[in-house]
Amino acid sequence: MSAGHPAGGDTDQPITVRELSFDDPALPAIWTRLLEASDTRLLSQTLEWQRLWHDTFRRGRLLLLAAERSGTTVAIAPFFTEAAMIYFLGVGEADQHDFLGECYDPDILAALLRAAMDRVPGFLGFELYFVPECSRTTAALALAAKQVGLNVFEMNNIDSVRVDIAADPMKVRQAVSRSMRKAENYFRQHGDLTVQLLTTAADVLPLLPEFFSLHIGRWQLKGIESDFLRPNVRRFLERWVEVSADRGWLRVIRLEWNGGTLGMDMNWHYGSTQFSGRWAFALEHAKQSPGQVLLRQSTLLALDAGMHTYDLGLGDQAYKFRLPSERVTCITWGLYPP
Repeated sequence: MSAGHPAGGDTDQPITVRELSFDDPALPAIWTRLLEASDTRLLSQTLEWQRLWHDTFRRGRLLLLAAERSGTTVAIAPFFTEAAMIYFLGVGEADQHDFLGECYDPDILAALLRAAMDRVPGFLGFELYFVPECSRTTAALALAAKQVGLNVFEMNNIDSVRVDIAADPMKVRQAVSRSMRKAENYFRQHGDLTVQLLTTAADVLPLLPEFFSLHIGRWQLKGIESDFLRPNVRRFLERWVEVSADRGWLRVIRLEWNGGTLGMDMNWHYGSTQFSGRWAFALEHAKQSPGQVLLRQSTLLALDAGMHTYDLGLGDQAYKFRLPSERVTCITWGLYPP
């Protein structure tokens, strides 16, 4: 373990920082406690997701830092460093990022930033993608950066979309009972439509090659390359299906129509939130809107399971606002030496 670094600012108890390993047997309990106390509690913030991302993509060098006060771990910075820059683990795959624990405290945040900088020869800066504006990290970051002598820039922002089911579940249910129901009725009237809920790796893994093919074809039609053309992205989803199924989080909607796959939608239940993943459908039936059928069935899944929130992820695509949705602005922060 690395030596601690005292934090800046006035405080009764000094803050020290140590470097962690994913193999630390005490880490799962610490991580769970801090995640539950965090402003941002996402599936991609879980230890299981972050470790799998690191093991699969192997980008740069792991820089997992823990801030401690009075012998208690109060925050974790899930970083990695590459080409003298520092990023959050999961960049490129996670929709949102944040620190874990008490990083609304500028002194704790400054201690973590300083410790990370000290561990990167020729340090160039931080690029911290997609921090939710509603997280208290946003306000603390400028103060912490000033303590460690860094300038802060808002590089860009993008909206994430979520549905607050708990606020008015009847309104959400009504939203999927109009045009979405009509799209579903077309397939029921013109063939045999079966809606399958798959929760085990044994059921989902054999379907992934077809899912990848559907996804690649759909985006190719738009002139965009699907992420699933990259072997490591396919491998990550395959492994994540196994891990998340083992934790009881996996929820996959498959539409079978006339004996073939009409569409698939990847979802996960974590806490009181249903997280939407990638989805795809058979292009030859695109005019009949199978995507609306997937959205309807996935929303019904969240409702019937008693989820409080349906997180539709980054991007403000029009289909997301067929539901009573709200935007969450996610900011990419750049922290650089003067």
